[in-house]
Amino acid sequence: MSAPTDKELAALMLRLVGLDLHSADGRAGAGAILREIETKAPGSIARMRMACAARSATAH
Repeated sequence: MSAPTDKELAALMLRLVGLDLHSADGRAGAGAILREIETKAPGSIARMRMACAARSATAH
């Protein structure tokens, strides 16, 4: 069994927290969660974004 992709993990996370990014409430909720993560661990979102970009670049 292969490891899940970043896209699959992101979709799982959205299902687990019950966010629908197609709705304004869901997007606001996602933004609130990301702000809270950034408050607790400054720079963590940027580090995750860079890691995902690097992984994506090496996968092609």
